[in-house]
Amino acid sequence: MNTYYVYAYLRSKDSETAKAGTPYYIGKGKGDRATARHPGVSVPSDRTKITFIEQNLTNVGACAIERRLIRWYGRKDLGTGILLNKTHGADGGKGGSPKGRVFSEKMRKKLSEAGYRRRDSDEVKQRKSQAAKLRWSKVSSEDRIHHMQAANNSRN
Repeated sequence: MNTYYVYAYLRSKDSETAKAGTPYYIGKGKGDRATARHPGVSVPSDRTKITFIEQNLTNVGACAIERRLIRWYGRKDLGTGILLNKTHGADGGKGGSPKGRVFSEKMRKKLSEAGYRRRDSDEVKQRKSQAAKLRWSKVSSEDRIHHMQAANNSRN
C-alpha cells in the first residue's frame, strides 16, 4: 500500500549550523508520525514548519527517499551536515542498534553498565564455532540427522 510519506522539520530561525527554512530533521512515516514525539528532536509547535516532501509512497520508496535526503543534507553527529538525525535513515531504531548510529563515550558507558554488549568479535565467533563442532562431534550421525529433520519440520 502507498500509505507512507517523507517529511522534514524546518528551522524557524537562523542557527550556527544553517539558515531559517532549512531542514533540521528528515523522517519517514505514516499516519501521525510527523507530529508524534521523537527522542532527541523537537517537533515544531508551528505546524507550518513540518513539510511533506513526498506522499503516497510504499515503505521501500519512502525509505529510499529518506536515506537519500539524510545523505544529501548530512548529519550533525557525524560532522557532515545540518540534520539532527542519529541514523542513516529508514530503520526506525527498533530491535537493536540502528544502522549508522553513533554513540557518545558517555552513552557507550551507560549501555555497558546496563549489560548491553557489542557484537561478537571474530575471535569469539571462532571459539563459539569450535565449541559447537565439538558438541556435534560427540553426537552420533543418526542423532544429528534426526535433529536436523526435526528442525526442518518445525520451520514448515
